[in-house]
Amino acid sequence: MYPTLLNLGPIAIHTYGFLIAVGFLLSMHFIQRDGERIGVDAGQISNMAFWVLLLGLAGTRITHIIMYPGDYSWTNPKGWFAIWEGGLVFHGAIPPAILYAWWAIRRYKLNFWKMADLAMPYVPLAHAFGRLGCFFYGCCYGIRTDWPLGVRFPPGSPAALDHFYRYTGVHAGDWSFPVHPTQLYGVVGLLAACALLLYLRKRARAAKPNPIDGLTFPAYFILYGTGRFFIEFIRGDNNPTYGPLTAQQIFSLALVAASIVFFAILLRNKRKTATASR
Repeated sequence: MYPTLLNLGPIAIHTYGFLIAVGFLLSMHFIQRDGERIGVDAGQISNMAFWVLLLGLAGTRITHIIMYPGDYSWTNPKGWFAIWEGGLVFHGAIPPAILYAWWAIRRYKLNFWKMADLAMPYVPLAHAFGRLGCFFYGCCYGIRTDWPLGVRFPPGSPAALDHFYRYTGVHAGDWSFPVHPTQLYGVVGLLAACALLLYLRKRARAAKPNPIDGLTFPAYFILYGTGRFFIEFIRGDNNPTYGPLTAQQIFSLALVAASIVFFAILLRNKRKTATASR
C-alpha cells in the first residue's frame, strides 16, 4: 500500500490519481496513433477523450455515493469529490461515457463503429492502471486466503480496518490478514482483454469480402462483465448484495447478456451484407 507517490511542499501527488492519469494518457496516445492511420483527427480524439474521462469519473463517483451513502457526509463536502482517494464504481462510467461518445461522434460526422474499434481495445489498458492504483491505495481488496499469492495490507488500510471490526482478537495497529490481491488479478485480466480486443479488431478488419466494424464494442463488455462477475466471488470489501449475488454481479450479468445479443446482431448483419454483395 502506497497511497501517496510524493509530496511537493503542501501538494500531495496521490498514487491512485497519478496512475489513472497515466493510463488515460497512454491509452489516448495509442488511440490517436491508430486514428491517424485511418484519417481521424488527433485533436477530435483528444477532445472526446477528455469529456469521456470527465463524465466517466463523475458517473463512477455518483454510483459509489448511491451504493455507499454511509461513506459520505455533508459535514465533509471535500470527501464527495476526492476521487484521488478511491471510491469509484467502474460500472457507473459506462452510461454517461457511451451517451457522450455517441453524441460527439455524430457531431464530428464520424462512423461510430469505426471509432469504437479505435477506442475499445485501449479501454482495458487504461482501466488496468486504475486497478493498479486501487492496489496501492488499498481498496477493492479480496477475501481472506491461505494462497501463497495472498497479501497483507498495513495498519490503517481499508482491509486492516475492516478486519479490525470484523474479527475478534484483531487490534487497531495490526496488519490485515492475507487477502486475495483482486486488484492485481484485475490488472492481469484487463491487459489480457486489451490483447484479445486488438487481435479481434485485426481479424475483423481483415474479414473477406467485407470487414466487420464494431465487434470490439460488445466484445469488450462481454470480457469485462465476465471477468468482473467471477472476481466478485473473492472480493472482500463488502459490496452490496441482493440474494446470493452482489450488485456488481447483477449488473455484469445484464451487461454480458445484452452484449452477446448485440454481438450476434453485428455478425448477422455481416452475413447479410456478404450475401447481398455476391
